[in-house]
Amino acid sequence: MKGAMLMLLLIIIFFILQVIVKDMRPLSLVEGEAFIDMIEYACPGFKCPSRWWFTKQLEMAYQHTLEDLKKDLKKRSSKITLTTDAWTSIATEAYLGITCHYIKDNWEMVTLVLCTKPLEDRQTAENIARWIEEVAEKFDFSLSDDVQAIVHNNAANVVKALRILEERHGVASLRCAGHTTQLIVNHALKDPRINKALGAARSLVGYFHSSDVATLKLKLKQEQMGTAQHKLTQDVAVRWNSSYDMITRLLEQRWPVTATLSDPEVTRAAKHYLDMKADQWSLLEELQQALEPFAQATVFLSGEAYVTVSVLPPLVKGLQKSTQTAFESAPIATFKTAAAAEIASRWKIETTYDEDGNNVCIFAAALDPRFRKLKFLSTDDILKVKIKLQTLALEARRVQMREEPEEDDSPSGQPDHSRQKPNSILDMLLGRDDDEELEDEDPGQDQSEDAVRNELLEYFGEKPIPKDKNPLQWWKENEKKFPALAVVAKSYLAAHATSTPSESLFSAAGTIVSKKRASLTKEHVDMLTFLHNNSE
Repeated sequence: MKGAMLMLLLIIIFFILQVIVKDMRPLSLVEGEAFIDMIEYACPGFKCPSRWWFTKQLEMAYQHTLEDLKKDLKKRSSKITLTTDAWTSIATEAYLGITCHYIKDNWEMVTLVLCTKPLEDRQTAENIARWIEEVAEKFDFSLSDDVQAIVHNNAANVVKALRILEERHGVASLRCAGHTTQLIVNHALKDPRINKALGAARSLVGYFHSSDVATLKLKLKQEQMGTAQHKLTQDVAVRWNSSYDMITRLLEQRWPVTATLSDPEVTRAAKHYLDMKADQWSLLEELQQALEPFAQATVFLSGEAYVTVSVLPPLVKGLQKSTQTAFESAPIATFKTAAAAEIASRWKIETTYDEDGNNVCIFAAALDPRFRKLKFLSTDDILKVKIKLQTLALEARRVQMREEPEEDDSPSGQPDHSRQKPNSILDMLLGRDDDEELEDEDPGQDQSEDAVRNELLEYFGEKPIPKDKNPLQWWKENEKKFPALAVVAKSYLAAHATSTPSESLFSAAGTIVSKKRASLTKEHVDMLTFLHNNSE
C-alpha cells in the first residue's frame, strides 16, 4: 500500500514538472492557493514541495537532458548546421539563441535547441564568435570537423563574427534568406508614390481598428455582400510581409469597406478622405501582385520540417524573372527594377559557384534530386560543381572504407605473416618487389575512384524528380544505390535557408520571461527554454 502511494506521489510530482516545462508555467505555480487546493483534493494529505525544490528538480532534468542530447549528437553520421540569433527579454537581458540541425540515418530532419545563452558582455564580433565556440565545446562537437554551416541574420557584428569563425574553423556562413528578402523589398518599396498609397491604407485600417461603430458596420456590410468576415490587418513598419498581408486583406474587403465609409453614422463628412482614391486602389492591386512571389518565397524558406537550403538558388532565379517589367504603372516598374538590382547584389554568393568559397546552397541544390540539373548555373560552373562533389564523395567513401571491418582473406582466419615479414634485412631496407607493385597499383584507391565516378555519372544522368516530392524520402529509397553521395547529401541538405528556428526559440523564451517571471535568473531561463524545446 505504501509503495502504491509513493508511486502516486512521484507521478504527481512528475506531471507538475511537465506542466511547468511544457506549458511554460512559472515555478511559483506550485505555491498558488488554488493549485495547492487542487492537489490536496486530488491527493489528500500530500504536501506539495516548494518552488525551490522544483527548481532543483529542474536543474537535474536539465543535466540529464543535456547528456542525452550530447549522446545523440555523437551518434549522428553526418555534419550539423547551426542557426543563431540574439534577443533581449522583458527584463532587458540579452541572450544568444543557437539551434542545431542534422539528418538522422533514417533521413528524418532533427532540430535541437542548444542554448539560450545569457550575454554579459558587449555583442562585438569577437565576443559572438567566442560564445559560439563555447557552445560547441559545451556540447562536445567541433566547429572545424562537425559543422557544415552557420545560418545567421545580416547584422554587421554577426556577419563579422562568422567571418572570424570561417577563418578559424573553415565553417561556412549562410545569411538568413528571410532577412535578406526583407532588406531587398524594403529597399525597393522606397518609391514616394508607393509610400503614399501604403500610408493611406494604414490610416484606413487604423481607423477601423480604433472605431467600434465602424467595425460593427463593416461586419454588417460583409454579411450583406457575402464577403468573408475577416478583420482588417494592420501592418508593422519594419516588416514588409505584414504590409503585403494588410494590402491583401484590404483588397479582399474593398467594397464592404467603401460601403461602410459611405455610411454617415460611421464617417463624418470631414473624414471622407479616409476612403482611398481609385488610382491608389489600382496601385495597391499591382503592388500586391508584385509582392506575392516574395511573400510566398519567404513563407516556404522559413519552414523547418523540410529541406529549404537547396531551393534557394532556383528560387532566386524565379524571383528575378518575376521582376521583369510588364505593362504596369511607373511606381511598380520602379519597384521591380530596384528589387532586381538588390537580388543580383545580395544573393550573388548563394547563386554563383566560387571555387574558393563554401558553396553550401549550390552543393545542396546539386544533391537535391529535384534540382540536380543545376539550370541556374552556366555549363562551365556545372562541371566544376560535379568535380568538387566527386572529391567530397571520394573523401566520404574513404571514411566509409576505414570504418568498415577488414576482411580476412587467409584460409585459417589468422593474419598472413608471410605478406608482412621481410625475407631478409636487405628486403626490409630496400622494400620487397611485391610491396612496390602494391604501392604502384593501389587497386583499392582506383576502385573507390571508379565507384564514386560511376555514382556521380548515374546520379546526374537521371531525370529530376517532381518539385512537390520529398528529396529526403528519395534519398532514403536510393541511399544504397548512391552510398558515397548519400553521406555528402545528409550534411548539405540539413542546412536551413533561414534563421527561423533560432528566432522561433525566442517565442518560447518570451513566454518564459513574462512579467510573472521577470526575476528568473538567466541560467534558469536557459534551462527552461532548453527543456521546453527539447521535451520530446
